[in-house]
Amino acid sequence: MVILSIVACIIQQSGFAGLVTHFDRLREMIRQSGAFGYTLYILLFIVATLFLLPGTLLVIAGGVIFGPLAGTLLSLLAATLASSASFLFARWLGRELLLKYVGQTAIFQAIEKGIARSGADFLILTRLIPLFPYNIQNYAYGLTAIPFWTFTFISALTTLPGIFIYTLMASELIREGITPLFVLKLTLAGLALFILLQAAKRYARYRRIETSRIQAHDEK
Repeated sequence: MVILSIVACIIQQSGFAGLVTHFDRLREMIRQSGAFGYTLYILLFIVATLFLLPGTLLVIAGGVIFGPLAGTLLSLLAATLASSASFLFARWLGRELLLKYVGQTAIFQAIEKGIARSGADFLILTRLIPLFPYNIQNYAYGLTAIPFWTFTFISALTTLPGIFIYTLMASELIREGITPLFVLKLTLAGLALFILLQAAKRYARYRRIETSRIQAHDEK
């Protein structure tokens, strides 16, 4: 939610009316392009993920351009395809190279042991709790024994809440501007993500899933 708050401040400083006009023109151009616009957005998302660039800005752009419903569906599809592509690259194409450079690192060893000990529960936990960069996880899990379809399904399921909230808030920002109601909605959205994070942590404690090694690595 920090990124969305920064975007809101930029819009406030730059002049809301002018930006809305530009976004309206951009939306109209993409709508006129039909399937090409959707395909281009998905391809950009995949490329950004493969090169370890954060996808949050693209999710926000999806909400601004496509609206809350279409933006959520497109971003979820794009994020799922991008995660799957990174996973498959690590497993089938770049396995030997990646293992050579990251196979002995503490973070990969922790993930490998976590999957061996807790399986899908460990994947759910690391997808919900930002222990280390999300896009790096895609490659790391491709080097483990976790099944592809398990990875893909859990990745889609766990990213949906965040994608929906970011897309909805971005769409609301463009439609309503920075109003007291928008600030309230943004606060409630942030609270919802915080509650989800705490629930994931409680689930980890309940299932006795070990994350201390990853957390220790992340703090260094």
